[in-house]
Amino acid sequence: MANLLFYYFGDDEAYFKTLQSEFKRHTRLAIDFKKIYESDESKIQSLFIKIFNNHPACVFLDFSKNTQDYLHLARLISRTPLEHKIVMVGLVDYLSPPELMIESNSTGVNFTHIKSAETYDVIFDVARLISPQEMSEHGFAMAQLKNENLEVGIPCKVGYIHESGIHIETDHPLKKGDRHRINHFWLNRKLIPSKEVVVSATSQINLFYQFKQSADLDFQFMDEFIPAEGMDGQTIKEKNDERTENIRHAKKQLEKWIVDNETRSESKKAKVLIVDPDFHFFQNQARTDKHPYVIRCIPFFNDLEEELNRLRPQVIAFSMDKEGPTARNSLQMLSKLSELLKTKFKDLHTFLIVFNTKTPSKQLQDDLQFPQSMASDAEVSVDVLVRMADIFEKKLAKLKVIGEPEGGKVFLKKSNSSSLCEILLSINVKKMSETDPIFTSDHNFPIGTNLHLSSPVDMYINVQPTKNNGEFHGLIHCLGEVQKKDLRRYVNSVFFRDHDAQIQAEGDEFKKLNEAKLIEKNEAIKKENEALAESEKPEEKVSTTDTKDTNLAPIEPKKTG
Repeated sequence: MANLLFYYFGDDEAYFKTLQSEFKRHTRLAIDFKKIYESDESKIQSLFIKIFNNHPACVFLDFSKNTQDYLHLARLISRTPLEHKIVMVGLVDYLSPPELMIESNSTGVNFTHIKSAETYDVIFDVARLISPQEMSEHGFAMAQLKNENLEVGIPCKVGYIHESGIHIETDHPLKKGDRHRINHFWLNRKLIPSKEVVVSATSQINLFYQFKQSADLDFQFMDEFIPAEGMDGQTIKEKNDERTENIRHAKKQLEKWIVDNETRSESKKAKVLIVDPDFHFFQNQARTDKHPYVIRCIPFFNDLEEELNRLRPQVIAFSMDKEGPTARNSLQMLSKLSELLKTKFKDLHTFLIVFNTKTPSKQLQDDLQFPQSMASDAEVSVDVLVRMADIFEKKLAKLKVIGEPEGGKVFLKKSNSSSLCEILLSINVKKMSETDPIFTSDHNFPIGTNLHLSSPVDMYINVQPTKNNGEFHGLIHCLGEVQKKDLRRYVNSVFFRDHDAQIQAEGDEFKKLNEAKLIEKNEAIKKENEALAESEKPEEKVSTTDTKDTNLAPIEPKKTG
């Protein structure tokens, strides 16, 4: 059996050697581990072709240097249909900004780890996804918890904001009318006081990131006011009037922010889809996200209609395979593609350029009955295609397929921290170790979802199934050495909760007995003091003029001379 291929893309030689030794120490996996470092953006992008052709089981992407270039590579891997499963691990260091954690997890990586002396979780997480039977149990204590309700955040990306809400992309299933709480940039800027939003629409078409769904979320601006029991009508009216005024003020503040930032908005661009198994656009070329168009590259169509819906491209470059039993970009596939463009996607007015074909353009148009097609006997040319896209964009603009940037909306760059947000939900943790929790939730999390927790420590857990229905298993990541120690202390403290509670209860009972005895003693002292006070009262004196006392002798008169 061939060894598993692992790639480490980065220049941290010490950490790479640590990974090698730790996988040997903790697993029985046979690994061919290779370190590759590139600092030029075009060569970093070209690493994707190595991944596509060589089928690695795991790729470590070190984001601590050339951050945006390696984040771009992670997005390419996540959104491109591959013929094999791959585990992606993002790596950051202690100098990386906190936002990079959320950004890393929003690229589609399975895990993000902080490079530190704590490496066991890195090994455990990867082995659990690749070959669980080759990884022994971690052996750490698993604490039993009782109704430990924790808030979690699901990382998402914001496409744009307008005066009523935001447009996001996410893998978490959302439905129209759902109410949710979210963390977002404008909440942190104190422009919008409330986390409350309502889902006004959802869609699985016209997506920009690797996520499966988009959603429009309407801000509520202020939390709903619920009167306390017994509150009088006048107070309720005053509270509602105050809330209405606060909403008006918040809306005004948001409108001002949008006006101030409209000039920074990314303008709407043509979308170009390149179907090319050789990935010419990744062969030592400028990053695809630096072209003046939205460019997506796939090797072939897995689900033709779904992938057209996902991007809704105005320009498609289709590289023909040599005809044969293994050909995927065949004449048959080209015919299906043109047919769909004529029927279900005719509103796009898509231009189709076919490369690697000896068929002249006029004959191709006649064969496909698709006049918006062109043919070339050359391989895909980046320069030629970019020039064509420029010409087509101008034609499409005249057809009003591509309009001017929409007013009242601010489109956000993916590298801007304002494009990050989190949907806030709750889970009930039943068990917790320093490496993995077992939890339940009212929400049906897709397997592989990354959840952000701020309690008991700041960390992420990757959602995995368990053998018990209704439960989820989580793999912990994004922990530094300090957070790891804090989590360890938290887990250990759980074991002493019942013991400490019993000692506390016994102490409370002893205190009650002491208080009762003290009260009893004080009552006894009080009674003794009252009796003593009574006994010390002065006795009544008898009058000397009282003649009724027969025991007194009569006073004789004094004799004189």
